[in-house]
Amino acid sequence: KKIEKKLIKPLCKMLFFSIFDEPIHLVRKQLNEFNTLMNLELKDIAWNAAIIVDEYSPDRIRKDACGAWIAYDDFNNKESMFGWEIDHVYPTSRLNMMGIPRKLWNHPLNIRAMHWKNNFSKANSFPQYTSAVVDCGFTNMEQNSVFWVSEELQDELNRLFKIR
Repeated sequence: KKIEKKLIKPLCKMLFFSIFDEPIHLVRKQLNEFNTLMNLELKDIAWNAAIIVDEYSPDRIRKDACGAWIAYDDFNNKESMFGWEIDHVYPTSRLNMMGIPRKLWNHPLNIRAMHWKNNFSKANSFPQYTSAVVDCGFTNMEQNSVFWVSEELQDELNRLFKIR
């Protein structure tokens, strides 16, 4: 009986962990895949909100809301002068403080592509914000400029988030 108990206890532990570790592993894998898909979807939503420039392929080159040049392939690339990120027009930190449901934060109205330096400069400012990069001919140059979210978009976001 002592031998049986010595064998059964490790066997039960092994079965317990093999039963529960695999599903947890699969759940983590599925969550990672879901997050990757969500980020790709948000990336495309943001890119489609960027300004199309007639002389360039809209699949490769656009401008952000501040007029800075951005390149699709330079998504999340802070080493590139055309790198860009996903910007939440109405900053998520403010939405969180107001108790706005998280599921609304990534609504397409609130998503746009923004040069990474402009996104950093904007931080949690709304509706007025300062850019760090603007276009200069066929390239970007560092320059602080003040921008406003349009009143129309402000109104749409206020309705979406039920803000008075």
